[in-house]
Amino acid sequence: MIRITIRHIQRICIAVLVTMFAGGTARAQLPFEDVGIPMRDGKSLAADIYHNGGIASKPVILIQTPYNRLLYRVTLTRPGSAFPLDTMRYHYVFVDWRGFFGSSDATVPGYDRGLDGYDAVEWIAAQPWCNGKVATYGGSALGKIQFQTARHQPPHLVCAMPMIIDYRTEYSDYYYGGVLRREHVESLEGLGFMTVNQITAQPVETVFWDVVKSSSDYPEDIAVPLLMVSGWFDHYPTDVLRAFTDLQDRSDASVREAHRLIMGPWLHGGVDREKQGELTFPGTAMVARDAALQFFDYHLNGAKNGWPLTPNIRFYRMGLNRWLDIDRWGMWDTGQFTLYLHKDGGIAPDPEAGPAQGRAVSYNPRDPSPSHGGARFNPFDPSLEAGPIDIRDVVESRDDVLVYTSDTLEEAIHFLGGLRLECSFSADRTDTDIAVRICDVYPDGRSIILTDGIHRARFRNGTDHEELLTPGEPATCTVELQEISHEFMPGHRIRVVISGSNYPRFDLNPNSGGALYEPGDTLIVNITIYSGGQDGSRLVFDGFVPSGVPGLPDASTALHIHSVSPQPYHAAAPTGVTVRFTTSPAGTDDAEITVIDQLGRRMLTRRLPPRDGMQQWTWNGRTRDGRMTLPGTYFVVLRQGDSRTVRPVVLVR
Repeated sequence: MIRITIRHIQRICIAVLVTMFAGGTARAQLPFEDVGIPMRDGKSLAADIYHNGGIASKPVILIQTPYNRLLYRVTLTRPGSAFPLDTMRYHYVFVDWRGFFGSSDATVPGYDRGLDGYDAVEWIAAQPWCNGKVATYGGSALGKIQFQTARHQPPHLVCAMPMIIDYRTEYSDYYYGGVLRREHVESLEGLGFMTVNQITAQPVETVFWDVVKSSSDYPEDIAVPLLMVSGWFDHYPTDVLRAFTDLQDRSDASVREAHRLIMGPWLHGGVDREKQGELTFPGTAMVARDAALQFFDYHLNGAKNGWPLTPNIRFYRMGLNRWLDIDRWGMWDTGQFTLYLHKDGGIAPDPEAGPAQGRAVSYNPRDPSPSHGGARFNPFDPSLEAGPIDIRDVVESRDDVLVYTSDTLEEAIHFLGGLRLECSFSADRTDTDIAVRICDVYPDGRSIILTDGIHRARFRNGTDHEELLTPGEPATCTVELQEISHEFMPGHRIRVVISGSNYPRFDLNPNSGGALYEPGDTLIVNITIYSGGQDGSRLVFDGFVPSGVPGLPDASTALHIHSVSPQPYHAAAPTGVTVRFTTSPAGTDDAEITVIDQLGRRMLTRRLPPRDGMQQWTWNGRTRDGRMTLPGTYFVVLRQGDSRTVRPVVLVR
């Protein structure tokens, strides 16, 4: 178990700084002022203010962090940083949380951090270098505190950008199907948020968790526009999607249509990177950063940059590797798509004929199936491999897993939402776990993990009560998997990997049926997975998307603009705005890319011969006769044949 104190965290941060400066000269720092921001209880929080000497009155972006504000002193100017830094238009304030680092002396157990956020916003708004408009920004814990701050409705908070988190706290944040999220909870302990023992003291979803959930469910209190960002390989994509829908339905009526969500193919610590695990996802670099700058410019500066025209939800369809837009998650009416497990290790749309038959596998808690890839995150283990990676050698080659694989797909299968394994099984012990991994098997044999989940047998009929197994007696258990958007392409195969463990991502079941999370003996268990007949195990795609579903964006054409960056584009920048796009392949019509203004007037046009793969084109902000265009919003229009796609570009000075 990880037990790391705040002092240890400080040492880690120092080590990070040393690594950044090793072998070279430190980069120039932005000018800042180190101050204490007064709180209503007489305490003060340590803050760094980047306001260029306080000469100009500007909007301010507030970042509240438990991870040491000092780190930003050397990372803000790092080349390639995804931080939305624009010191020409904004000042920035970085505050250490109460009880952390520079604000350690302000510790008050159980204090509402949202009140600190309120006080920080209002103090900033009263300073001469602030024009009275404040926004907040940050991900994970830095995102959670933004929700808590917005809940108290500070008068000068204009908008917020919480990423890779939602506002609600509940049982499933710490337990997956009744199984402790071991790696995640130990990381939280190491970061100083809680202890593992505090969580394992409440292993059943009782009224305790009902109170925790209800007290943190407050979308009605949100009265500012939010830009939320998350990823398909993050901890809780399903919860983020649920939270965004709740905000669309239940937040203050004045802002319900102003919220935006971006869901990329990203890990918890990998937002805005094209490379995730072993795969590269074109068009996903700096998407959130560019959106942040457009979002802040619209709400804080009143820029006419087309932000209200952006889609409510922008999400990335993996496999096809394309961004799609939609107004509301779950607005489509799709049917279920079911694949049945077969005893020979296959998966097919039809159940195996005859009575149910079983395949057996053993699970030994002293030699568990190792976690590899997927939505893993451990800030204390830099060697950890996460995201979409090949798990053949590490996981599938062992004798403690059952592997089920479909035939080679002749047509693409796309799902957009949840999926689950309805498992029919038996065990020779009174308790065990059913762990599931879903993989996309590539034509070259790579088995790339997409998502994983687990369920504890004693919670098979609900996590609010325990029911031990009768050894040898058949039972059913449903393993819910996180929502995702993925397309299994022709030539690929779908794979289900079943085991009794997935460690250290999830806690080990000792298989004894004893009290949870107390020391005791471990037992080897033999698990039988049944297939065949209508009651056999099956994989159900709740979000299966057949072609032609009303309300869904059309992705049948290859014509697509993947990204337009940077956004906004500064006319004085030495490089232009880069448009990355794909067209239909060679042998089809020529494509045409045009830049038009808001009145539809053409600034310039370029003919593009069709070709395979990603292409890019750069616009320097000038018209066809070389004149620099005026600041404002323009539109990049890509045409080929009867197809057309449009993306805005914002030009500023």
